[in-house]
Amino acid sequence: MLEFKNLVIGYNNTPLVNIPDMTVEGGEILSVAGPNGCGKSTLLKTITCSLPAVSGDIFLDTKNGRRESLKSIGRETAAKNISALFTDRIKGNGLRCSDIVAAGRYPYTGFFGKLSEHDNDMIRQSMELTNTAELAGRQFDALSDGQKQRVLLARSICQDPEVLILDEPTAFLDIRYQYELKKILLKLRESGIAIIMSIHELSLARECSDKIIAINEEHQAAIDMPEALDDEKYIHKLFGIRD
Repeated sequence: MLEFKNLVIGYNNTPLVNIPDMTVEGGEILSVAGPNGCGKSTLLKTITCSLPAVSGDIFLDTKNGRRESLKSIGRETAAKNISALFTDRIKGNGLRCSDIVAAGRYPYTGFFGKLSEHDNDMIRQSMELTNTAELAGRQFDALSDGQKQRVLLARSICQDPEVLILDEPTAFLDIRYQYELKKILLKLRESGIAIIMSIHELSLARECSDKIIAINEEHQAAIDMPEALDDEKYIHKLFGIRD
């Protein structure tokens, strides 16, 4: 589904992290763990084509059955195959929550943005999955941060991606909705979506992930199994925790 090959990420052509060669298959969850500033968000922004790779490449198996480099992929193809939820504060500008979620269908609606019956079904299903259906008619700006986070997750799911990118998806969520997020992630994995998420909730990463990329404070990355997060010494080394 997604393959990293000789990938080096960073800003302004300055290397920050060498990412090990690996693949993420459909139906797998890859968690990216490490301290603030280590390069987690940089990796996610590189996958979503918001940042160019310093070197190397990422290859995507698209819905049209072709393997394409993200360096050359078109914006429309990228939008139909990759969706993302970042922690940026978003203004609703008076829009209802259902309108926010509907924005996930725009790669499919053509120039006039007319929603089909299938589009409306996708909107409804995405809001039901994220337990936001009861918020459909409410103004987005009137919601709590946690409610906004779940509506934006519904928008990303509504995009019907092959790859779902989540940057700190537990941000703003209380314990109840963190638990619900776990159930949502497991349902999405069953549907065959590849999920890549940066996360500080290590217990969630341990329970949901198929593998992890651990990036330490020295910007060194390694692929590990989620069971590694049970090791206190491993956590101390990863996050630079000293006695």
